[in-house]
Amino acid sequence: MREIKGIRPYLPFTRNVFQRLISYKANVIIFMIGDFFMLAVTYYLWKAIYGSADGDILNGFGFNEMIIYIFISFITSIMISVDISYDISREVKDGSIAINLVRPLNYERRMFFQGLGNVFYNFIVIFIGGFSITTFLFYKFFGYVSLGGILIYLLSVIMGIFINFYYSYIFGLISFKITNMWGLSQIMQSVVNLLSGMLIPIAFFPGWAQAITKLLPFSSSIYTPTMIYLGKINGSEILWALGLQLFWIVILMVVSKFMWKSLIKNLTILGG
Repeated sequence: MREIKGIRPYLPFTRNVFQRLISYKANVIIFMIGDFFMLAVTYYLWKAIYGSADGDILNGFGFNEMIIYIFISFITSIMISVDISYDISREVKDGSIAINLVRPLNYERRMFFQGLGNVFYNFIVIFIGGFSITTFLFYKFFGYVSLGGILIYLLSVIMGIFINFYYSYIFGLISFKITNMWGLSQIMQSVVNLLSGMLIPIAFFPGWAQAITKLLPFSSSIYTPTMIYLGKINGSEILWALGLQLFWIVILMVVSKFMWKSLIKNLTILGG
């Protein structure tokens, strides 16, 4: 009961973000059209690559597996999207963070529940439909669907949400020192897109790059759950992958708390 009462003050932040996102129906349609075209371009790109390849298998992926990879990595990247770095930067710029820091609420927890509004929105608007279509295609291509694999995938996605949140939160805290975060945010997103396996499966990287990238938190957020869904991570490898995700959650959490204590002492409020 105490834990439920503890999170109750933060639930309005989740609800407000969800309602704000769902109210702009035109934006929803535009983004969905843009996402559809991006998926279409990616599909035809890989179709051309496989069409010109000597064999049917490239780096352990058949063409049908690559199609599933494209879909599941895409919806996974949307599902774990908890980009609150912009919100923190905006509050520092306009001075509203001064009021928010005075409130008897934990700032980190408040930003987390604010990010959950975005997660619930993506889950309802995109993930449910996208995941259903992808699973149907998986069954059509391979003739089976692993319920256990799906459950482990969902668990991995949840941990990916935490990884992505703390990664974004850490970058948001940097705005306490660097006022204009636009350029840094672009770099941050580019790094995530490349090293998470969202654009290109990490299996296509050189051997030395794979060894390094698989140990980083970026691959744990998207590549790990995607490979679990495809069944390319099995047995003890799953325990290692989930353990690595948990490891990065703890590490990023500790780093974020250290940065908060260090940066909050010298915060300069610009607006007000």
